Amino acid sequence: MASIHKKPSATGTITVNRGSASAIRHKLMQKVAFRLIGICFFGCLTGFLFFNSPYWMAGLWTALITVGLFLHTMQFVDRSERKLTAFLQALKQNDFSLTFSEHPTSDDYDLHRAFNQLNDIFKTLRSERESQHQLLQVVVEHASAPMICFEEDNGEVYLINNAAKQLLQIPFLQKINALARIDGELMVLLREIRDGQKKTFRLLQGGQVIFLSISSQHIRFEYKQLKLVALVDVTSELAAREAESWHKLLRVLTHEISNSAIPLSTLSSHIYSMVMTSRAQNRELSTEERKDILESLKIIDQRSHSLKEFVHNFRNVGQIPEPHITRLSIEEVCREAIHLFSKDFERDQIQLILSIGKETTIYADKNLTQQVLINLVKNALEAMSNMKDGKQIEIKVVQEGNRFVNLMIRDNGTGIDKEDLDQIFIPFYTTKKNGSGIGLSISQQIMQKQRGDIRVHSEPGKGSIFTLSFSC
Repeated sequence: MASIHKKPSATGTITVNRGSASAIRHKLMQKVAFRLIGICFFGCLTGFLFFNSPYWMAGLWTALITVGLFLHTMQFVDRSERKLTAFLQALKQNDFSLTFSEHPTSDDYDLHRAFNQLNDIFKTLRSERESQHQLLQVVVEHASAPMICFEEDNGEVYLINNAAKQLLQIPFLQKINALARIDGELMVLLREIRDGQKKTFRLLQGGQVIFLSISSQHIRFEYKQLKLVALVDVTSELAAREAESWHKLLRVLTHEISNSAIPLSTLSSHIYSMVMTSRAQNRELSTEERKDILESLKIIDQRSHSLKEFVHNFRNVGQIPEPHITRLSIEEVCREAIHLFSKDFERDQIQLILSIGKETTIYADKNLTQQVLINLVKNALEAMSNMKDGKQIEIKVVQEGNRFVNLMIRDNGTGIDKEDLDQIFIPFYTTKKNGSGIGLSISQQIMQKQRGDIRVHSEPGKGSIFTLSFSC
């Protein structure tokens, strides 16, 4: 297996020793200090010779020396400042060709040496950064997952790899808004998707439907706020999952229809046989035969109503309204839903534990979310129906980072068998004697329409935990 070893940083290989930097600073201070002392000394001597001594001619010479020292100091400071300014300007413009003479007899030898060392450090750091940037570009360019990186402020595309070009069937992309020519909704989704989110998008490309799983992550690079978006083709995975779901649904439908159709057919044949036998024998139906026929017709009527209810439930599964997403108080939503079961809690002596923050809010449809909660609480009550005491339901809110809120509904009922866990969200699949099998399926669809999720963890004999995830 190939591996990439990180190159040692320039800051670890080329450094300016702190002692050397301190020595340079002290030497510069000494040079300036000596000049200032000389100016002060010869200035005072000039004043003394002019005003308190008969040697005023000597005062002229000391005055010239004072002026010369002053001008020399000004030149020294100005020269050092200009060199520092030139050095900083070169660094600002990423120009590392500037070098300074390191002649040992020069007054600026230590300063020039420090400048050259810093120049080498920045040059090496830039070279490392460019190498890492080129390596990143090569990795992204040859990645199998389509990726687009663009600047969020102006929509300028910073990078698009070959996989993305092939997926979108474009030779290049300069502005993210140009995706509107391919699919306007895709362009809006790429701009609006938030970090940590995963969204599925249906793209029609070249007469072929492609399902994309889209995720994003913000990165900061060279003072730019960039957004890296990955578009993964999950068409084959979704097709396999859909085929499996249809297979399970057809198995359930076959089971339910067979349970109703076979008894109807059997009883109808039985009634027809009795009537035809009596006709063949040219006699009236006996009292016992009439009673048998009435009982059979009653069963046929019951199974017909059951089949009619099954068809009604089948329609309900596919008729969930579009959610009206608003910011809601999760405490208010929970308390209103729980209030419907207050009599049940009191009658069955069920301990209700609430751990809900008053200030916690979610983005959801209030009515649909309450319908999900009602389904889950009702299931919890039914799971504890055979228990005599110690019944307990806990409703708890857990914040997951800054993006998601988890609402957990826990009971200590019978639990769900392992072989049933991956079946309970299939429409019409039920382990209850009188269950319709659509409650959890509808709950899952509602959560998906609200861009949320529903999960279950259960242990037989210990209870179940249903977790609803909302964006916040």
